[in-house]
Amino acid sequence: MKLSELQQGQTAKVLHIQEGCDEVIRQRLLDLGFVRGTSIFIENFSPLNDPIAYNVHSSQICLRKKDADQIMIEVEEKK
Repeated sequence: MKLSELQQGQTAKVLHIQEGCDEVIRQRLLDLGFVRGTSIFIENFSPLNDPIAYNVHSSQICLRKKDADQIMIEVEEKK
């Protein structure tokens, strides 16, 4: 599923960045820490739900929906 589909309260792991993603955007996402295996969850919503703030490596990173659509994730099961 796409990162933009993640729900409040869910935790996920990054699988990969979509093929066809603009190279500049791809590199920026990797630089921000959106690499395979990274744990991620929603931290805050903007008033109109775009952008959304995600917690990545204990940092708050805001992404627009169109950029979050480029990141594929796997939701982790609650233990």
